[in-house]
Amino acid sequence: MLIRELDSFFDNAVFHGFWVYPAIITAITALYYSIQKRENTLNTLYLFVKDKNFPILCIGLAIIFVFSRLFGMDVFWHQVMGSDFQRIVKNIAEETTELLGYTIIIYAAANYVFSFNNKKINHLK
Repeated sequence: MLIRELDSFFDNAVFHGFWVYPAIITAITALYYSIQKRENTLNTLYLFVKDKNFPILCIGLAIIFVFSRLFGMDVFWHQVMGSDFQRIVKNIAEETTELLGYTIIIYAAANYVFSFNNKKINHLK
């Protein structure tokens, strides 16, 4: 998601659409690693999904992938604003909604890290 969000940077630094290449390399690397360490990957995924922060993370992802896309549709904003349609208003609303989703994801990820570290420390005692 970070690579996709850096699309504008890659467009200016390299060429338009370059973001696809680092995204593909990252995806292939992650898949290769997870296949090589299949048992560890599945165990970790199980623990991750079971964690109390997983639903919060899912809410953040839903806001980014579903709600912000629907909220950012031109058709919606043309209906709401009519002949006074201003693209900047639509962009502000869509980007703010995405920021909310990313903030929720960061919150869930930070809580997951803290709870994981606490479990690790308690396990060592």
